[in-house]
Amino acid sequence: MEFRNKVEHLERNKRIIVDLVTGFTQEQASWKPSPNRWSVLEALNHTIDIEIEDFRHDFHLILFHPEKEWPHFDEQKWITSRSYNDRAIENSIKRFIYERETSIEWLYELGLHSPDLYKEHSGKGFSGDTPMRLGDVLVSWTAHDMFHIRQLALLHWDILKKWALPFTPKYSGFYN
Repeated sequence: MEFRNKVEHLERNKRIIVDLVTGFTQEQASWKPSPNRWSVLEALNHTIDIEIEDFRHDFHLILFHPEKEWPHFDEQKWITSRSYNDRAIENSIKRFIYERETSIEWLYELGLHSPDLYKEHSGKGFSGDTPMRLGDVLVSWTAHDMFHIRQLALLHWDILKKWALPFTPKYSGFYN
């Protein structure tokens, strides 16, 4: 795996995510297709907080303090405890761009020093079959983006069906 390639992937994902969350009204951005699904605002603000408190933090932890305890948090609780759905969509988009650009800039700086992607976390708290490596965090960061890109694309579909009424996308051939 090439370090620079994965950082470039995070950069591309930034543009995709921004495109997927731009253009919604506040009502559309906070709407949930069902109680057990997330809104655009919930998905976006979750991605922001995970950017800072999980991936960027974990990358730093493995690089500089691999002996420290792995962080524990419940990101599902953040959805309500941090009032994601009450946040303004435009401010959330700006914050995502800022935080992702901060991460990318930092990662490119680290890339100049060729970080060892096999460097492992040796501290207490991470449970898994194998130790968490720097490369695992980087690949998981990209994978996390991809999961939420898919989620946001599905939300687009649901929002289109709801707000296009009385019109319908049935002619597209993919209606359910």
